[in-house]
Amino acid sequence: VLELEANDNTGNETAPDENSSDIRNSPASWHIFFDNQRKQIIQLWDLCQVSIIHRTQFYLLFKGDPADQIYLEVEMRRLTWLQQHLAELGNASPAQVGDEPAISLSS
Repeated sequence: VLELEANDNTGNETAPDENSSDIRNSPASWHIFFDNQRKQIIQLWDLCQVSIIHRTQFYLLFKGDPADQIYLEVEMRRLTWLQQHLAELGNASPAQVGDEPAISLSS
């Protein structure tokens, strides 16, 4: 029984980073992934009103090298958290007085 279970488990195991390694190994798929990530990051920058200085530094530093993947992931996580945080603040903000917004996205 143990031998059968061992054989079943060896055939079904997948590495958690299997997709990441495929992306890194295939230049064409990496460039597609990089372009998609960069587009999503740019959209989130606009939505979260990220400063032009940060955008410029990030855009100039990362040109699509597979080693840049970790930085793309970190930026996506940071922006996703910021977007969620701003959405929560927007939903929980007090009633507005006059024409002033309750909270600005840039604060």
